[in-house]
Amino acid sequence: MSLQLGSQLPPEIQKEAKRRFIHRFTAEHKPEWAYRTRSDGKPYKPHFASDQDWLNNTYFYIKKNGTLDNRFKHCMAHPTWPEGK
Repeated sequence: MSLQLGSQLPPEIQKEAKRRFIHRFTAEHKPEWAYRTRSDGKPYKPHFASDQDWLNNTYFYIKKNGTLDNRFKHCMAHPTWPEGK
């Protein structure tokens, strides 16, 4: 098991990551939780400009065979906040 940057994964594993991690908030993918407003009444802002930006800034747990490790239900993302926090 190792951590690997999403943009370095093969295209089919990137697609699997996008299918699996449904809570990411990008300009291309708005999860259900982002439709609610924050406690101050303001809307949530995207964490990433695009799914590619998310892949460029997110690490995934990968098994030795190169696939996503099913033991981990999370990834390590570093938001770019394209519209500010």
